[in-house]
Amino acid sequence: MVAPVENLTTLHVRVASLGPHPRLGDWDLASAEVLSAEPVSGRADLLSQYVGRTVQLGIPRRLTGGLHPGSGLTLRARLATGDILAEPNPGPGDFTVDAG
Repeated sequence: MVAPVENLTTLHVRVASLGPHPRLGDWDLASAEVLSAEPVSGRADLLSQYVGRTVQLGIPRRLTGGLHPGSGLTLRARLATGDILAEPNPGPGDFTVDAG
């Protein structure tokens, strides 16, 4: 078995749609265009390859209250078992919403 790569990338996205995640309780799934990405120091960057593409992004539901289609969002996310998941407990300034 191969150990997962510790990875984390700062993403700037524009939300296209948002609804319940089909597999993860208490998470929502956003369809979002990746506008830009920056590596996080000390972590592998596995998400910059998605800049300019629309991805499915899992976000803990407790963080999605201010999101709607058209919202801009800056967050840190990782690739985990084929899913792109937001950092579940972001630090101050690591999850910001621009109402758009």
